[in-house]
Amino acid sequence: MSDERVEAAMERVRAGGGRATVDRRAVLEALVRTAHHATAEEIAGLVQAEHPDCNLATVYRALELFERLGIVSHVHLGHGPSQWHLAELAHHHLVCDSCGAVVEVGDDVFDPLRQRILADTGFVLDPHHFSLSGQCARCAAATPPAAGQTPTGS
Repeated sequence: MSDERVEAAMERVRAGGGRATVDRRAVLEALVRTAHHATAEEIAGLVQAEHPDCNLATVYRALELFERLGIVSHVHLGHGPSQWHLAELAHHHLVCDSCGAVVEVGDDVFDPLRQRILADTGFVLDPHHFSLSGQCARCAAATPPAAGQTPTGS
């Protein structure tokens, strides 16, 4: 997210009735600097390096506001804390139960499932919020298939 994008996001905050504070801007800038998903605690650490008075509660409130405004999204990657990323980088997550690797996949992977669920039930699925667990290619290749299973898991 460039400086222009940070400004656009801060304008969304103002348009949504919020204040464009230094701490909120710092949270956005920290998210931009992270090359991966980040926990609120990791984001707070980045923010506090430049703004030591910004506390974790402020970071959580900023993230919740940004999520309501569609600026950021959070996801549950396995059993750990929520991870945050910019909404413009929306994608889905596959998490390896063996080594913890996270594989990111595009929206197109879930489109057939989303359409099927909508057609069958009328339910509108949002798979961005959760991750699917299994085994990454490396771990699956190293693990012999269970009795009655083919190596592809079928």
